[in-house]
Amino acid sequence: MNKRSILLSIGITIITIGIFCIALSNLLPADLISSNQEAVSSQNDKEFTFIEGVDCIPDISSFEVGTLLEIIDGDSIRVAIQGSIFEVRYIGIDTPEYNGNQRQAAVEAAEENRRIISTSQVYLFKDQSETDKYGRLLRYVISNDKFINLELVRSGHAQVKKYYPDSSCHLTFEQINVR
Repeated sequence: MNKRSILLSIGITIITIGIFCIALSNLLPADLISSNQEAVSSQNDKEFTFIEGVDCIPDISSFEVGTLLEIIDGDSIRVAIQGSIFEVRYIGIDTPEYNGNQRQAAVEAAEENRRIISTSQVYLFKDQSETDKYGRLLRYVISNDKFINLELVRSGHAQVKKYYPDSSCHLTFEQINVR
């Protein structure tokens, strides 16, 4: 194959991927791409108040709605929000890493994360910071009427960890941890 054929092949592949991404964005739920996020927040505000532990979230009425794309590990997920893809790191908890000496515990934490979420729609709540030093969104996550951060602590798959200034739910997680 000559250079021109290789470049042509690469160009066609890039165009095909672009068309696929556009087609995929058309399949996303309408409320995901809604520009009126405030109305969505107000409509769902009362839905969250019955979930255990959410009273520690600084502003339960302000959130982003995302579509779960991937469970990365025990304390991270990948989501689509308004057509963009983000990695989300759960606030206030820590789970073992795959590449550490607790690989089996890391696999179990990721499986528990997958089991607890069990739906594609997630609600993301900010504490103080927008992102961490790796560019991941820092969020409390609710899915399937469960406060995911808290449930991972309750199940014993996550440890409570205080990351200043995002520590609004630290005491709530500590209380669940000692039960």
